[in-house]
Amino acid sequence: MKVILNHKISSVFITLFLLAGVCNLLTRTGSMMFRALMFSCNLMIFIGLIVFWADTIRTRLLPTRTRSYIFFAAALMLTYIIARGFKYRAVTSSDIISRHITYFYFLPIIMVPTMLLTTALSLLFGEKNRGRKRERAVIFSSLAVFLLVMTNDLHHLVYRPVEGNAFDLDSSSYSWGPAFFAAYAWVILTLLIALAILFNVVGRKKKNVVVALVWIIGFWIVSVAGMTLFLEKHDSIRMYNKPEIDVFVLLLIFECCIRSRLIPYNQNHGNFFKKFRLPALITDADLNVVHKTVAPIGATRVQLQECKDHPVYLDEETRLMCMPIPAGYAFWTENEHELLEKRRSLAEANEILNEENDLIAVENHLREQKARLDAQNQVYARIAAAIRPKQKRIETLLMDIDPEDSSFGEALGKVCVLNAYSKRKTNLLLLSEETLTGRNRELYLALSESCRFMKCCGIEAATVGEEYSDMPLSDLNDLYDTFEMVVEAYLPVLTGMTVSILPEGIRIAAEAKEEREIPETVLPVEVKESDGVFFFTIRRKGGEST
Repeated sequence: MKVILNHKISSVFITLFLLAGVCNLLTRTGSMMFRALMFSCNLMIFIGLIVFWADTIRTRLLPTRTRSYIFFAAALMLTYIIARGFKYRAVTSSDIISRHITYFYFLPIIMVPTMLLTTALSLLFGEKNRGRKRERAVIFSSLAVFLLVMTNDLHHLVYRPVEGNAFDLDSSSYSWGPAFFAAYAWVILTLLIALAILFNVVGRKKKNVVVALVWIIGFWIVSVAGMTLFLEKHDSIRMYNKPEIDVFVLLLIFECCIRSRLIPYNQNHGNFFKKFRLPALITDADLNVVHKTVAPIGATRVQLQECKDHPVYLDEETRLMCMPIPAGYAFWTENEHELLEKRRSLAEANEILNEENDLIAVENHLREQKARLDAQNQVYARIAAAIRPKQKRIETLLMDIDPEDSSFGEALGKVCVLNAYSKRKTNLLLLSEETLTGRNRELYLALSESCRFMKCCGIEAATVGEEYSDMPLSDLNDLYDTFEMVVEAYLPVLTGMTVSILPEGIRIAAEAKEEREIPETVLPVEVKESDGVFFFTIRRKGGEST
């Protein structure tokens, strides 16, 4: 009696469930009107129990995806019970409607285990995105299996009519197709995965819940096997039919997960919250206190109002925090005594370290300046080493020429060409791989400037074609150095020249009076002659032939 009083709602639920079984037994006795009355009572009790359970879900569970899945499962259970009653009591003469109701049975048969699996996945993965993806994949797969059953009249893969007989699923004028076994295989697989996940999740928390689930599943297997092998085969009197056992066993599994607190459970939250020793309280939207812990906050209504916009300090060490929740606000305090002590210690340490930090900052600044000067000196050294030979030649040419001499213009033009190379080579050496953009015009500008100053020597020269390239800086330097050596070798005999940039290097088409020997160059030079025109191809390292 004490157990019954402590679990009044559960006791009433079980009593009504047993009463529904008695009503089902009485449908086999008495007059037709009495049988109809008992069937109606049986149906209404089952509907009422499922609706009542779904309503308790609304108040007991927190608003999560899990609650939505359980709500949908309850709606499917209700659909199953109503559809069964409609078929066997309302539809008596239409084979087509009866057949399609049988097809419709597969919606709860497939989707209720699916909702159990999605609930188990949400318990396993929580709010992780990969959990959501798996839940959607399971739901869409189950809907696809259900649509296959509902369209059976188009393909007869689930139920096949026997040739020569009317297609009636209430008689033996059909056979099972491959899709029938596939649909039930999917249902069994869904249930097995869901139960495996539940056992895994529950086993890590409460061993007694594992025992309860094992008993429930064992009862389910024994009941279904006994009904299928004995009661239905011999058309024996029974308290419950197989759909009702399936529905209420799955309901019991859901309830077991809820009562074991695997699913966020909202029952008795007031007393649970009240026992907290942390200073906190929950108010409604008008800041009226609804729940508070045993440790008082001691904040005024004005302070609570201010805390809605920003944290408020009740004293030097206590900060009042606020967070909006459905239908109200949650307030709590944070003690910052240790934080303030740490701040004081840090302030004292900072005073000691400030002088050292200043010295370190000055030292670092000097090191940075020295590093920059060293880097600049290295760059200037590379530039000096690269252009020193050209500068010596320019100096020699300027010392040896006489303005009155007929070769003055030619020598001055050569000086211009060498000076253009020195300028552009300096620009390239001032660049680095970090400052060089991906596609740039540096090589084109260098070649163009050299060609422009070659006109001072009476040579028509130009750079044509694509201006931008994406070569490494080392390739740009090697190509420009090799180009300069070719030009210097052929400068006395050149009459015209065009230069173009290729993906693999550069190509020179030159009109020259004679072929000249090219000294050793940084990159290999291919030379071809055709009708007095020399074609030079300079390939960068790794450049492929076109």
